Amino acid sequence: MGTAATKPRYLTKSRFKLGMECPAKLFYTAKESVYANQNLEDTFLASLAEGGFQVGELAKAYFMSGHEVETLDYEAALAQTNELLKQPNVVIFEAAIRFKNLFIRADILVKKGDQLDLIEVKAKSYDPEQDGEFMGKRGGIKSEWKPYLLDVAFQKYVISRAFPQFTVRAYLMLADKTVVCTTDGLNQKFRLVTDANGRKKAVSTKALTGEENEKRILCRVNVDGICKLVNEGKFEEVQWPSTFVERIEWLADHYQRDEKIVCGPATVCAGCEFRASPEQEAKGLKSGLKECWKQALKWTDKDFETPNVLDIWNYRGKAKLIAENRIAMADVTKQDIEPEGDDKPGLSQSERQWLQIQKVQTKDNSILVEKAALGREMGQWKFPLHFIDFETTRVAIPFNRGRRPYEVVAFQQSKVVSSLPGETRHWSQKCRRNTTCAWKKQVADWKK
Repeated sequence: MGTAATKPRYLTKSRFKLGMECPAKLFYTAKESVYANQNLEDTFLASLAEGGFQVGELAKAYFMSGHEVETLDYEAALAQTNELLKQPNVVIFEAAIRFKNLFIRADILVKKGDQLDLIEVKAKSYDPEQDGEFMGKRGGIKSEWKPYLLDVAFQKYVISRAFPQFTVRAYLMLADKTVVCTTDGLNQKFRLVTDANGRKKAVSTKALTGEENEKRILCRVNVDGICKLVNEGKFEEVQWPSTFVERIEWLADHYQRDEKIVCGPATVCAGCEFRASPEQEAKGLKSGLKECWKQALKWTDKDFETPNVLDIWNYRGKAKLIAENRIAMADVTKQDIEPEGDDKPGLSQSERQWLQIQKVQTKDNSILVEKAALGREMGQWKFPLHFIDFETTRVAIPFNRGRRPYEVVAFQQSKVVSSLPGETRHWSQKCRRNTTCAWKKQVADWKK
């Protein structure tokens, strides 16, 4: 059992998402003084979150008359939301809704009479022609969309149970890659700040123009059909509740009791954030990953000192090996990999995988250099050599007109020229504003 918490232990949408990734994570989360969490120091995730804040603020700007529930207190937020919902028509940002031990903050909730529209805002690109209804060719939900759709289905479930007298419709609001921004400076209208609680958020510095409001780069996609499929579908893990509602209740009950759900090794463990570095362990922080594996496999600390199957480079057979309880890389055989060459120079993928396993099993720490192949390749080089590099950015909300969401924009370019072996010259320049083709022309000139 974990330590008692002062706040109610509700299963929120972020906790639900975590539990769907791995149920054991619900026990480790929000215990930073006990368990290491690599996501807390991940600058890449932090930058993604900042982009999400800006997209969320842009979505609010599309609803001029919206009311924001700013308080973080559960009961105060619920009371404020319920008071606003007494109005016949209202738009609420961060609406607080609770059903039993489930609690959500809806990004945007639109009430019109007896109808509630749930709008979940995501800083993810969407192409109406390619993504369509989020379904794959074999009929299932596309894997890259599944976390987002399970999230909105969870929220719709909570709202429908909390307010059975309303008809609830669910939408995702996404960055439409097919829409061109019609004005300059749209991104700069949403400034990132740090509030009094030390939390980052985006604030709107200027109102949208009529053109920006009319030609919206965020689109609203109805996902009621997907939510129905999720509710009626089954999950593959037979050892856990298989229906959507049962899975929600199961996760919520364990989280409320602060009781760990013991999980065995799985391929998702490779990306587990609850792992501790040696330095963190020396400071007294625990590894949630190690705890799980010790409970399931009866491993000791020494067992973690040798590579396991999760370390095999780009290998798709990890789940099969784990199911057969062959976790250590020492247990992998040549028949598992079936290494064979291909028509490309150098090692094939399977040959590289088997070489990695062989070196682990024979304790060979030497470096392999294919000198002959490297020599043949270098022998084809023709001087002068040109090394061209660009620093680029991809943002959901464009900086300039004529750009689409997540369009690649180069802001600095550099070139290194080697006229003879050992002789180099360097050139660098920041790209000018609104010069989409300027750097492409420069590359063409360099290649002449």
